Amino acid sequence: MAPSTSNYHLFGIDFTQNPEQRELIRLINDDPERTPVVFCKGSAGTGKTFATLAACLNLVRGKGSKKRYRSLFYVREPVEIGHRLGYLKGTAAEKYGPYIGPLMDNYEHLMAHAGQEEQLASYKLMKRKMMKKDKDMDDELYESSYYEKLPSDIIPLAPEFMRGRSFDDCIIMLDEAQNMDLDELQTMVTRIGNMCKMVIIGSPNQIDVPGQTPEKNAFDTAYEILKPTGLVGYVELSRPMRTSFVVDFDLRFLEYKLKHKNDKK
Repeated sequence: MAPSTSNYHLFGIDFTQNPEQRELIRLINDDPERTPVVFCKGSAGTGKTFATLAACLNLVRGKGSKKRYRSLFYVREPVEIGHRLGYLKGTAAEKYGPYIGPLMDNYEHLMAHAGQEEQLASYKLMKRKMMKKDKDMDDELYESSYYEKLPSDIIPLAPEFMRGRSFDDCIIMLDEAQNMDLDELQTMVTRIGNMCKMVIIGSPNQIDVPGQTPEKNAFDTAYEILKPTGLVGYVELSRPMRTSFVVDFDLRFLEYKLKHKNDKK
C-alpha cells in the first residue's frame, strides 16, 4: 500500500515538491517483507541522509498505525577525509562520536522545523560537547557519554560491531556506504531479521578509501548483485538542497579526477 499524502509531510517539512525524495520516502514506507532493502544514491547536498532520517523517524515515533518499528539504528563507517586521525583516546562511544556529526546536524534541522525548541537546545549543547568546541563547558557534562543523551529510539553503531547480530522490528540507516567494501555490505544485509528495513545511502563520487572508484565500487556492485531478487528498491537523488551550485561543483571535481586519474602524483 502506498503511503498517504501525510507521509510526505514530515516534521513540518513538505517533501512532496521533490519527486526523488518522495520516491525515497515511498520505498522506506513500503512493506519490509516486499522491500527490505532500499539503496539511495546521490551527489553531495541532495538530502540523502536528511530525507531518510525524516522518513525513518516518522515510522519509529509515529502514533498508532504510523508507528511501524521499535527503533532506528544509525551505522556509518568511521572513515576520515584525507589524512588519518590515527589512534583516538576514549571509549568506543567517544571514538565513534565525531562520525555522528552529520546525523546530529540533520536531527537538529528536523527538530527545528518541527518546533521542538527545548529538544533542539539540548541537542545543540550535546553537539558542542561532542565536537569539543566549548572549552568552558562543565567537566562533568563534557566527560559524560553523548550516547546517554541520544533519544532511546536512535542507536548509533559502527559496522565493526555487526558480526553475529540479527535485527528485528527496526530500521537500519547505513550512511556513507560508498566507503564500505563488498564484505562489509554483505555482512550488513545479512543482519536483517523479521520486520526490519535497511536503507543504504551512498555517493560513489565521494569515496574516501583507496581501491574503489566512482566507476567500480562496492555500493553499486552490491545493488547489482541484489537487484535480481526483486527485494531491493533504488532511488537516485540529483536535486540540490544546500545551494543550487553544490551538485555542479561536485560533478566538476568528479570529471576532473576521472580525466586525470592516471596522472602521476
